[in-house]
Amino acid sequence: MKHYIALFAAVFIWSSAFIVTKIALAGFGPITLSLVRILIAFLLLFPFAKKRGFHLKSLFTRNSFIYGIFGYGGNLVLLSLGLMSCSANISAIIHGLFPVFMIFFGYLLLKENITGNKILSIIFSVLGVMIASIGDLSQNKETSILGILLVAISVLTWAFYSVYAKKTAIGMDSFVLSQICFGTSFLCTLPFALIETAVNGFTIPDRGTFFSLFYLGIISGVIGTILWNYALKKVDSAAAGIYFNLMPVIGVFFAFVFGEQIKILQIIGCLLILAGVLLTSKSKLKINS
Repeated sequence: MKHYIALFAAVFIWSSAFIVTKIALAGFGPITLSLVRILIAFLLLFPFAKKRGFHLKSLFTRNSFIYGIFGYGGNLVLLSLGLMSCSANISAIIHGLFPVFMIFFGYLLLKENITGNKILSIIFSVLGVMIASIGDLSQNKETSILGILLVAISVLTWAFYSVYAKKTAIGMDSFVLSQICFGTSFLCTLPFALIETAVNGFTIPDRGTFFSLFYLGIISGVIGTILWNYALKKVDSAAAGIYFNLMPVIGVFFAFVFGEQIKILQIIGCLLILAGVLLTSKSKLKINS
């Protein structure tokens, strides 16, 4: 049960990150924002991960760079770039595709079964995201097809990382795995952030941007990632996908609270995604002992 609680807590935290990221982007470029978030998380977690066996040399392996590129680093950069031309609420809804990608990669890498209920869940999830995206594109000038595509690819990368880490990081401490993700993400993101700063220049962010940055680095970065990596060790990919599919609803709620307008097609999309959650949840959810 505690692994499922950890899953829900991670999803709840990340659901708030869309609107906070939008605030932080007012003071940082998307790649620079991602880099600073990663650095904060790495520095805060370092003493705890070191006590559990983390060494800097752990960063320089093939799997470590796959974790960094497809996990925290690539996911953050793509999401931040996408949020430049995509509203927070539609970004949350697009994350309804996560279970679809998890089911695919779970079958491809872990040979997990694809049941009839999972197929129906995929159909409902894809339909929900398409309907909500069409509604946002037609009524929200802030949202573009490119923004939607970038957010969708960011979801794809996180799904691949989640399944790949489950396959390759068996027995690895959650703190150590998270620190490896942060470390390799920083190394991969640094050159692009330097180029972005050289081109666009650097401005001193205001107090609200700094608060958003530390929230993203500490709460969303460190705590959310540790909870997720901890849960993945015992929960199968389909089950993790079910919990992640709650993100659209929670994320839309946060967006509404912070003043974004919610369209009727977005509500319909969320309902379809929830229908997919209910269908998938009928499948047997196992905790591997």
